[in-house]
Amino acid sequence: MTGNAFDPLPLPSSVPVPMCFYGDPYKVAKSDEEDTYRQRYWMCFNFAFEPILRQRRINKMVEDKEMMEKRRREEAAEKEHKEEEKRRRVAAYREEREKKLEGAHRAKTTMEENLDALRKRK
Repeated sequence: MTGNAFDPLPLPSSVPVPMCFYGDPYKVAKSDEEDTYRQRYWMCFNFAFEPILRQRRINKMVEDKEMMEKRRREEAAEKEHKEEEKRRRVAAYREEREKKLEGAHRAKTTMEENLDALRKRK
């Protein structure tokens, strides 16, 4: 028999296979982590994936980076919204001021044109 010493061999019938919490029998899996590389352990068949610590850190860094980018976009949108609101307020203030000045100018010209009304007022 020639083959790799690391090829998985079937478990002997004398080895008791424990049951997982779901009621399924465990399977034998090999570790890929640096500290426990190629060590065998019992694992539930329903278990999909458990990231190693380094992968968790990388995922956390990616999530943090995405959150920071999202926060920057939100802050930029909020800043733009505030600037637009400020521009609208300034424009509304200018328009109101121009209307008041125009009304005052019209009243002044009307009074100057109609001297009788000016005399009656005094």
